[in-house]
Amino acid sequence: MPDAVPPTTRPGGRAYLIDSNIYVFRAWHAQPVGLRDAEGRALNAVHGYAEFLLRVLEDVGTDRVVLAFDVPQERPYRREIYPHYKAHRPPPPEDLRPQFELCRALAEGIGLPVHTSDRFEADDVIGTLAARLRAEGLAITLLTADKDLAQLLEGQDRWWNHGRTEVLDARGVERVWGVPPRLIADLLAITGDAVDNIPGVPGIGRTTAARMLRKWGSLDGVLTNLHAIGAQKFRGAPRAQRLMLEHEETVRLARRLTGIVCDVPLGSAVRTHWQRPRPGQVEPLFEAMRLPLNLRQRWIRLLDPS
Repeated sequence: MPDAVPPTTRPGGRAYLIDSNIYVFRAWHAQPVGLRDAEGRALNAVHGYAEFLLRVLEDVGTDRVVLAFDVPQERPYRREIYPHYKAHRPPPPEDLRPQFELCRALAEGIGLPVHTSDRFEADDVIGTLAARLRAEGLAITLLTADKDLAQLLEGQDRWWNHGRTEVLDARGVERVWGVPPRLIADLLAITGDAVDNIPGVPGIGRTTAARMLRKWGSLDGVLTNLHAIGAQKFRGAPRAQRLMLEHEETVRLARRLTGIVCDVPLGSAVRTHWQRPRPGQVEPLFEAMRLPLNLRQRWIRLLDPS
């Protein structure tokens, strides 16, 4: 179990980036479909997500909270590289599908900055926002359950699985993965990633991949030294060399998929501050989404502490 570290270390010096779709899915699974809105759309994930956002904002005590969502795309960046990327995933349940849009509308209605891309994934949006916020001198905390995003960590950054009390800094990430954050995309290019349907080298697992990356410092270093792998002093080194030589092109392809893009075009109006609306402005939104009374009251208290 990784060591927990406080999610906040410098008041005012940290921004929080939320990988929203994961928490919408989590909210959907947490409670059955109950209330529906005037158009007949289920609201269980919306209510759970509203509770999640409220707890986050109460916990972090800052206006530097930014949300990224995955949205439907006509030309997904990684599908253009590899058409089978994530192709094995079933579509979301019918009652869940419209709730992603409702959750985005809720977040925008309460003044939170929400960013999406019609070509890149939320991971890439988060990577781009992280680069912008670091340029302001801020440390970053990533709220997600996706450990692949840990490749973005630098310095005092944190990876935080909110609700599960699991927080990792860069050293914690290295203990979990066997490599520092900057080498996670390289490691996944060798091992593959079944969750995203990314091919790797059959028969090479994380431990062997990490050994090679630590030895030569990067995937480029490993590929430059393919013929030297067999002479290394770890079990199965000759076999690892043979497999890497056989699947070199697969590894090169996979590396184009595993790395997070950090220069996604987000337009000129990139908001990174929460702008709290007046309680009266959000009451119609809360009513339309039929938020429970106790949840509404907590939101109103947060928006207007007086």
